[in-house]
Parts: sequence; structure tokens; C-alpha cells
Amino acid sequence: MHRVRVSCAHGLGLLALAFGLQACTKRSPEPSATPPVVAGLARSGLDARVRGLVLLGELGCVACHAEGGDHPRIDARRGADHVGVGGRVFAEYLPRFLADPNGVEPGTTMPDLLRDHSGAARAAAAEALAQYLCSFTERMSTPEAPDPAAALRGRKLYHDVGCVACHAPRSADGDELPLAGSVPLGDLAAKYTVQSLRAFLLAPQEVRPAARMPDLHLEPGEAHDLASFLLAHAPRAAAALVPPPLDLAKIAAGRELFAEHGCAQCHRLEDPERAPSRGSKPLRQLDPQRGCLSAESGPWPFYPLADGQRDDIRAALSTLDEPLTDEQHIRQQLAARNCIACHERGEYGGVAPERNAHFTSNDDNLGEEGRLPPPLSGVGAKLQPAWLVDCMAHGQAVRPYLRTRMPGFGLSFAGELAELLARTDTLAPLELAALPDDVGEDDEENHDEAEPIVQLGCELVGDKGMGCISCHAFAGERVGMLAGIDLVDSTAQRLRREWFTHLLRAPSRFRSGTLMPQFFDGDVSTRPELGNGTTAQQIDALWLYLAQGRNVRKPSGLRHEPIPLVVGDEAVLLRRNVQHTGKRGISVGYPLGVNLSFDAESLGLNQIWWGKFVDAAGVWTGQGSGEAHILGQDLVSLPKGPAFVVLPSPTDPWPEVSRRELGPRFLGYDLDPQQRPAFRYVCEDVTITDAPREVAVPGAKRPLLRRTLSFASATDKTLQFRAARDTRVEDRGEGLVQVGPSLRMHLSPASFWIRAAGTEHELLVEIPMQNGQAELVIDYAWPEESR
Repeated sequence: MHRVRVSCAHGLGLLALAFGLQACTKRSPEPSATPPVVAGLARSGLDARVRGLVLLGELGCVACHAEGGDHPRIDARRGADHVGVGGRVFAEYLPRFLADPNGVEPGTTMPDLLRDHSGAARAAAAEALAQYLCSFTERMSTPEAPDPAAALRGRKLYHDVGCVACHAPRSADGDELPLAGSVPLGDLAAKYTVQSLRAFLLAPQEVRPAARMPDLHLEPGEAHDLASFLLAHAPRAAAALVPPPLDLAKIAAGRELFAEHGCAQCHRLEDPERAPSRGSKPLRQLDPQRGCLSAESGPWPFYPLADGQRDDIRAALSTLDEPLTDEQHIRQQLAARNCIACHERGEYGGVAPERNAHFTSNDDNLGEEGRLPPPLSGVGAKLQPAWLVDCMAHGQAVRPYLRTRMPGFGLSFAGELAELLARTDTLAPLELAALPDDVGEDDEENHDEAEPIVQLGCELVGDKGMGCISCHAFAGERVGMLAGIDLVDSTAQRLRREWFTHLLRAPSRFRSGTLMPQFFDGDVSTRPELGNGTTAQQIDALWLYLAQGRNVRKPSGLRHEPIPLVVGDEAVLLRRNVQHTGKRGISVGYPLGVNLSFDAESLGLNQIWWGKFVDAAGVWTGQGSGEAHILGQDLVSLPKGPAFVVLPSPTDPWPEVSRRELGPRFLGYDLDPQQRPAFRYVCEDVTITDAPREVAVPGAKRPLLRRTLSFASATDKTLQFRAARDTRVEDRGEGLVQVGPSLRMHLSPASFWIRAAGTEHELLVEIPMQNGQAELVIDYAWPEESR
């Protein structure tokens, strides 16, 4: 890291000498300037005052001017994280952008901070700021060569997954096709290499924590394809890649400019030597005719606001003490993140006509419901709070027929919006009968009470009842021409029971033109011969039956021939959803009869079993949205969630946040001559190679699984690895650990400890790095075959 330290006093003198800065004079804006684009405002239906509140947040006004008051009404947006910016963008791009943000990226929300400088002084100040920013990081690496095949794939991906919901569509050559209201991308080729753009697309919120650019959950290959497409037609001369040398005087001057212009108010860049930024008036003390709202240049950030934007901001400033209704607050947040580009709420938002053609489906039989994202009207009364938070924070794929993906916007936004939606959205009162809490056979009383109800639900779902499976997927399987949202995966864990009941009584009330038929007329069912024929009893039966989840018995009419995958002399890989693993599961069957599943989402080995491999029918039939089923009988489970972290102390609880909050990255895998994978991923800035192999044990019926973990890091650090969690975890000495009744593990080196975790115990392994390297070998064996 090229951190250059220069004293602040010296920097002030250099600043004055280098730039000849003079008293600021007011100048009118250039007429060609493009107003900042806040795409979600165009079709939000918000009044002027709330539009102004959105602008105050999206333009960063409250970063300098405190909102104050007991109940903040502005959804403040922070700027990009500037740590590492010198390694993300070309060195020559930074001074050009800082000197003229709107000229380089028309429509940007970044203000022009140097507007009041003369031409030469402006260029010099921009260069100084750029040098200061670049002094914090290694310079950008040499760009990869263009990949034409990847660019072709990337063009389709760009127009399929949802990029064009916010950004302009592009021609086959990658040129923008102008479309009003599109969030500007600017000249990406002048800014990024394929490597740096790919890294950004994989983890956009690491760079832009405000999450206006959401996480589309791209695979590494998809990010590469997108970056290749966006940069495909921009050859760069090799000379342009050589950054100018760092200059001490310019770095010192840039540090002073960074403080003077309050850049740290929006952008994170820690520097204890930098002077603090000067304070600014709070919003309530601003003169709405002066400064940033005056349409003139001066010692303030310049925004080329449209007259309407300026009027909206003034309307908001004049009514800051007026409360927002919950619905106004909801629509304010939806507009700020442009959620209404895909979703409608009430009569506002939804897919715009000019972007409609880019919303496509994997199943044309489903019509509009199969290609357009669902409405958000009443969603707070529809979805379980925890599921709604998870959906908005991390994205979901419960509608595999939609090519447009639901991205993730982070937990902070999701938690606040989910609470507002739950408080705002209501349903007509509905009296629901009590249902048994537990239908498992271990609770005989509840099981006996629930069994007739569950059986009725099974009949209703099947082909001899209401035929729900003819239009819906069921636990990943389909039987008819249609395969709407999965009945099992999308009911009890996702929906509220009240909403489910209302929906079945009157489907068209919730979505006009829906394909969902109406099976009930008041209290009378269209299948009166099933149960006692009443609406309430049959809907309760459907709910209780589907609430059993993936353990539910199959209804009549849902039968598929198994497709067992047989392992021969080479390993067999299945990159699809497998039981208890998820959509990013990678299952491996090894020649000697041991198998595993690796979760590329949580980055960990999570299941091992001996015997037969998997039945792939669930993912190789229909749309492939189901799951493969494990065929072996001797199955052991390993802990879910992040496997490798850095714990501040040995007593700290294991983090429960998702892999995306922690920031690890799956890098793919390499195959040996027998097609056995070595998984590669990054956790806590440590690159891990995870190579499981089968090993024959003389005299034993089953092989053991030997897992060799190699660690490489630029700096020495100590990782913790959660190797097991169970009610029984016992240290048998010499690196041998008994886990539950069905697994023994041998660890080398044996640097581990066992601790209580609620009613269970955890096996934690210490992995100290020496000279940036470490290795851990673990043998997994069925108890009678372990050493």
C-alpha cells in the first residue's frame, strides 16, 4: 500500500503555491449540464415535498447539513467507499471525473466540488485529489485481454437479469441506447478493467455500502461475462495504462482539498493526519435561494438541478417538521432504490412500457405472471416478517421462471422497510380456527388430531382433488404444462396464514388477470365431496398440509421415475440444489463410495454420506427448480453458515450473519484427472484451497474422506474454523474427535477446542498463518472404520 505521509501544515502551503487559489467568483451553470438522475422518482407518484426529501437523501445533502429533529425523515445515502479506489479505476480517470463529474458521467449525483476554480486551478486540484486517493492503495493491475465469447454471453445476461430495469439497454456493440430515466454508467471502459469491474459486480456493496447498486448474486463466471460485455469494445493503448508517479506535493494538497470540501462527509477514507472538515449549517437554517440551490457557482458543491428538482427540495425544506405517514415513508424508500422499476405498489410503479420487452420468462406458459416481478401492494400483510427481511436483504429466487432476479439491498434497509410494510398493510379481519402445532409422529396427540386434516389437504392438492399440482411446482417437481410458484417452498415459511386464506377465497382480488382459479364461492367449495365441503375446513387442510415443508407426503398424480447418478472410475459432480444445501450446492460422488455436498453460498462442506450418490430427477425434470435427493443411508451433517472467521476472542459467539455480510468469495474449483474438485474460495482475505479426496481403509467396509485445506494470505493472521456442532462432541485424544453417534474426525495439526453453544457443543479449530501459509488435514470416517 503506497501510503505517503506529509504534514498538514506543509500541505497548506503547497496547496496555495501549486494552484494559486483565488477568491471564489459566481458563475452560471453551463446550459448543457444534465440534471442528476434519481430514477425512482419519475413514476413514484410522490408529492413535491416527499420527492424533495428523496433528493435531499440521494444527493448527499444531509451528509453536510444535519437534518436534526427527533424523527429523521430523510433516507440518507453515503457515497462510495474510497479505500482501494486507486486499485479499482484507472489513474487517469479520477482527475477527469473530479474536474467535471457531470461532463464525464452525465446525470451523476456526484456534485462538482471544483466549479468555482479557474480552468488551470481546477485541473490541478482534481489531479491533487486523485493523487491523494491513489496514495492509499496498490495501483491497478494490467487489464485482461478481451474475451469475445464472454461478451456475447454477457450481453444476454445484461438484458435478462435486471440490469436494464435501472440502466439503459445496449446495442450488440455495447453502446448505450438512450432511454429517459436511466441511471448513468458513463464511460466504463475509461474507468475499469475487466478484473476490477468483475470484482465490483460480485460485491457491489463492499464499495457502495448505501446499496443503491444491489447485489444480483452473480456467479464469478456471470460477473466476468457482464464485465466483458460492458468493456468489450474499448481497446486501450498500453501507454494509457501507466499511472503517473505519486507526487508528495500533490498528495499533501489533495489531503487539504479532501478536508476543505468535506469529502469525508460522504466517502470513507480514514486518515488521522487529515484536518477535520469545517461544519455546515443544518438544513433548517439554510436559505433555499442561495448556495447549492442558487443555480450559481461558488464555494459550495454545484448540482446542475432541473427547475423541478430545485422546487421539490425547497418544498421539503419548508416542511421539514411535518411528519410522514408510513405509506409516504415506504414509497420514499422504494423510490430511492428504484424498487418501482420492477414492482408496482398500488397504482404507482411497475415495469415501464419502454423497458417491458426486457422482462422475460423461462416459461412462456405462465403469461404475464411468469415474466413480471410481483406487486408490492399489501406485501406486509402477505409475507412472514423474517422471510420478507431476508428477501429484501439478500434476494430470493422463489420464482425460477422469472429471468429478472430479485437482488439484495442489505439488512439495514430490509429491516426498516419490512417493519413499515407490516405496520401499514392490513387485511380484512378473518376468524381462523386453531390448528395443531406439531404434526410429527413424536407428538402422538397432535399427530392424531392433525392426520385427517393433512390427509384432506393431500387429496385437495393432487390430481383427484383441486389439481393444484397441474399449475404449480411441488417440492421442486412438476407434472403439467405450467409450473407456477412452488407450493411447498413458498407457503408456510413465506406466507402469512391470513393472507393465504384470503387469496384462496378470492384470487383476483390480489392480482388482476391472475391464472389462479377460484375454488370457493363463499362458504361452498367446488369439491364438496372432499371433507365436509366447507371453505374454511378445506383451506385449513391445504395450509396444514403444505406447512410440513419438504417432508410432506406426495399428492396423487405427482410421480417421476428416479434418475440415479452412478459413480464409476471418476468422480461425478452435480451443480444443482441438493437436500439441505440450497441453490448453490455442489454434490460430489467419489469412486470408492463416499459422497459430499459443498455449499458455495456459505462456503463450506455441509454433508457427507456413504453408499449411493444422488437421485437427480428433481433437478433434471421440468424446470429443474427442485432438488436432488441423497440416496445413501449413512449421512452426517456439518455446521451451516460461515465456516471460517476471525473471532476477536475464543469466547465470542460464532457469527450468524450470512456469507454475503462477511464478504467471502467463491472462486470456483479445479479438477484433477479423476474429475475430483479442489474448491477455491476467499475468507477474511485468506485464499483457501479445499481438496476432499476418498481414501480406502484396509479391512474397512467404507472409505474415509480426507479433506486437505491449504491457506494462503498476504499477511499472517489466525483464522477460526467451526468444524462440527452437535449435542455430543468429545475429544478422544491425539487429534481424534467423536461427533454425535455417526462421525469421527481426525485433525492434523490438532489445535482445537470444544465449547458449549446453547444446548449443543462446537468444535473450533485454530489456524495460525506463518509466512502467509497454513495447512489443515481432516479425516472424516464412520465410527467403526475410524482410526
